[in-house]
Amino acid sequence: MNATPQCYDYEVGSPGWSFFYSNEALPDDRLGIAQLSNRLLIPPDGLPFDGQPNGEFLGYTWMALPFTDATTGQPPTGDQSWTCFLSTANFKGPIAYYIPETWSKIGRIFNYPYIYSRGLDARPGVAGGGAMEINTLPRFDAHDADGTVYSKIPRLQFPVDDKGQAVLVQDVTYYSKSALYDAFKQWRDGRGPECSGAFNVEGAWNCSLTTKTTRYQQAGINISGVEQVFDTKVFDDTCWGVEWFDSTISPDGVFPQYYKQVNDKRIAVAASDVPTDTGLIAKEFRLADKGEPYTSPTTGAWSEPGPTRGPFEVELGDGSIVTYSWYRFVDQPSFQQYHWSNDKKARLQALVEKIHANWPIDRDYMAPPSRGSLVTLDPALIVTPPEGLEVGYVPIVTAQKAR
Repeated sequence: MNATPQCYDYEVGSPGWSFFYSNEALPDDRLGIAQLSNRLLIPPDGLPFDGQPNGEFLGYTWMALPFTDATTGQPPTGDQSWTCFLSTANFKGPIAYYIPETWSKIGRIFNYPYIYSRGLDARPGVAGGGAMEINTLPRFDAHDADGTVYSKIPRLQFPVDDKGQAVLVQDVTYYSKSALYDAFKQWRDGRGPECSGAFNVEGAWNCSLTTKTTRYQQAGINISGVEQVFDTKVFDDTCWGVEWFDSTISPDGVFPQYYKQVNDKRIAVAASDVPTDTGLIAKEFRLADKGEPYTSPTTGAWSEPGPTRGPFEVELGDGSIVTYSWYRFVDQPSFQQYHWSNDKKARLQALVEKIHANWPIDRDYMAPPSRGSLVTLDPALIVTPPEGLEVGYVPIVTAQKAR
């Protein structure tokens, strides 16, 4: 759930940690995500899937919801809590949201009032495009007997159908406030019927997509030939991905692994065209080492007022051990920096208790996928609240380490 509230000074990726950079929990005043689900653990290292997925879809939506009212104090803050909904085979529903003050407090910190009412606490979200981003890759370079440079990158494989097509994103949908915000606010204020959390299709809009050929480089050198193997493609108005049409260089679904330096470019070549004296075919990339444990403080927002019950441990399918404790919703660490009134906290707590009591994890909140099947989350992520904590309490991950 990565975001950069203060540009790239820091990142927020889970209820306690950044997206990367450090295994230490974020400082209390940089926490930004409030855990909403009382059924799903959110480890800092991400949500692992069950087994070895091969083309199943993960449904996700960001929906702005009014968990709290807009305020005019310092800082003035809008009422939009951007809430992450997931749709998987074994879990559906909201998991967490960005506290609106995460965006507005930046104006106070930097004495920059211009930003007020211009952050995601108040402005609509804009999704202008989508992409699969890979920051950097390791690479082997080698020379043949004539001094020509060849290179090898790790194997990157996509699940493809019998047409050589790999769907990356489908059912792209934009939502207005009539999709959920309006009904949610009326339910919150006791002015409307029970809100199921399901998105109203009358507030949804399906856009038409376009795409363009991607450019690639190695060490600042332009790559050529990948577009002869596959290219991006829009398969229908709300679905896009990549399509393979030449398997002589690389099998369908596999990104070309080998390249040859030709003048000022690197050209994609088949493995059979790589000279044996380069030794590249036999070269293997070293697997990543186990990371350092994620740890949370035992003081500050994590301990005052602190958890109600715990700690507990669970082992995930990725081989990590996750430690978590049950916090009363408004007592979780992310909220403690704001010193809200007892009345505001009580109203928010009551709203979350209604959600926990009325929004199950097997309801279709967003529409099911128009094609294919949903992926399954690691079942170990799904927990059951202890007796007496069935509503109004959330499992906050406090540590994660390798087995």
